[in-house]
Amino acid sequence: MKILAKLADVGVKRLQQFNTIGDARFIALHKTFLNGLIRKFGLSTYQLLWLSFFKGIVIAFVIMYLYLVFR
Repeated sequence: MKILAKLADVGVKRLQQFNTIGDARFIALHKTFLNGLIRKFGLSTYQLLWLSFFKGIVIAFVIMYLYLVFR
């Protein structure tokens, strides 16, 4: 007997997306790309925020490494 259902099974969890109306072309393109990631992987905007944060840390370490090796 299944007492608790997952939020996705009940239909409570919805995908929040970024609005692109009235934005500049490059910003609208970027938001459209992010909306595609949200839909493809089923991410929330909070999860996307953490993903971007860790991506920034990795890029910063790569830049620091390249700077220290090639200076």
